[in-house]
Amino acid sequence: MRSRGRSSWSDTRTEAPSSRPQQRQSNVKSLVYVAAFAPDSNEALGALLQRYPDLGLGKALAPDAAGFLYIDAAKYPEVFANGLPPTQARAFATAQKPIAGSALGEPLTVAPAWKTVPSWYVVATQDRAINPELERFMAKRMNARVTELPAGHLVFISRAQDIARIIESASQ
Repeated sequence: MRSRGRSSWSDTRTEAPSSRPQQRQSNVKSLVYVAAFAPDSNEALGALLQRYPDLGLGKALAPDAAGFLYIDAAKYPEVFANGLPPTQARAFATAQKPIAGSALGEPLTVAPAWKTVPSWYVVATQDRAINPELERFMAKRMNARVTELPAGHLVFISRAQDIARIIESASQ
């Protein structure tokens, strides 16, 4: 069995396995969302972000001349890497990859996999990038098995052993 994990910016715009039945039937048995976006059909990430108050990410995003968004390096440790050692958070800030600003307005054009594949969701209760209330909303609507961990957005790093156990459980 194979589980597919997702975390916020990474892999949020990919085609859902449910739109590739041959793969879903043979490979993907479960999904694990870790402090991640879980849009529904025709729903954009920007619209999701507007459902609940911004806890810091909106004010920390800075566009470049090409329209890509970066998190201001000075704000990155408190907004995106809270809970990590300061040296590690600063290193991540300098190594971050941008997201196309247009991606926030582009709706999901396929059926989300969570509608047909059993899903787990990890809510990072100290997340300042995605409001934990939004994480709870998405988890509830997808009928996911939910675990809440007291951590920031990069919970998969700060609580790696807990995340590994959840992924292992999802793969059973």
